[in-house]
Amino acid sequence: MTQERDGEFSVEDQARLLALEALCDPTTRAAAMRWCNEDSGRRAAFDKAEAALTRLDPAARRIRARQRLLKLAIAASVAGLIAVGASLGLNKNEGNATGHRDIAGKTNSTPDNPLVLTTKRGEVRDVTLADGSVVTLDTNSRLLVWMRPDRRDLELDHGRVHFIVAHDRSRPFTVVADGGATRALGTVFDVERRNRCEMKVVLFEGQVTVSPPCTPQRLGLAANKRYLKPGERMRYLPSIAQAASIVPDRAPKNEGQWVTGVKSYEDEMVGSILAEVNLYSSVQLIAATPEIASMRVSAELHIRNPETVAKHLARSLGLTVEIQGTDRIVLKK
Repeated sequence: MTQERDGEFSVEDQARLLALEALCDPTTRAAAMRWCNEDSGRRAAFDKAEAALTRLDPAARRIRARQRLLKLAIAASVAGLIAVGASLGLNKNEGNATGHRDIAGKTNSTPDNPLVLTTKRGEVRDVTLADGSVVTLDTNSRLLVWMRPDRRDLELDHGRVHFIVAHDRSRPFTVVADGGATRALGTVFDVERRNRCEMKVVLFEGQVTVSPPCTPQRLGLAANKRYLKPGERMRYLPSIAQAASIVPDRAPKNEGQWVTGVKSYEDEMVGSILAEVNLYSSVQLIAATPEIASMRVSAELHIRNPETVAKHLARSLGLTVEIQGTDRIVLKK
């Protein structure tokens, strides 16, 4: 099917069709990925098309998460049948792990035995937890997970994570970062922690309560607790005095777009864009002067591809691109 399209449609048109097919029928995604792997331009076009579909349909990610959960349930059933067969002597070979790394294992039973999830620089990873919740770890992130009979406790050591929480009123879902807690039942939100005592929480669906990080118990966390509504965020800096008085503000429209790899910026400073792109690659984008860093631009960018971002900004702002060695791309006038 892809070969037939090559002569009729542009790469962008093919990417849109494949992204739409993958959204409607996840079984076609493997074929789409093979098409993407043939050329880096194809992958960029596919990511852009998929991101556009996600923005048109905010439920798309949750639909895909539920599809992954269904596959997990089927896989678990098959594994259970194999295990029964083995116990009856129908299968003499010892069972092996599946190696499917985006599905978490058994519920943890002791505080000293968490499930540890990590990503390296440039890696973004989806994981389905034992309770059916789906977490997406951003680049360079580390998340600890304890699944207990009466509650679900998670700790964000560093980085950023997107949570799609399976509803279970009897087991609160709590994410802690530097002692600051975000508590939910069934909802969708982000928690980010890049530096000590700096925490950001963004709510997309449902309701969460948020308490500030690095706040001694004697200051009364209950008095500092805040309730977020969808579309709101809380941002904490390393100031206990500020944490007591901070209130939610409206989250920018592009919050949460990082999970797709394509992000829309509206009148954003170049320096802020470069800082975000540099989180994903060892190839660092540099503004040659403070004047360039303070320029503002509106653009839709593939934030995991520094070369593409540099070319786009150069075209938009009348700049030039200078490649310095293997790990620096400088924007100059």
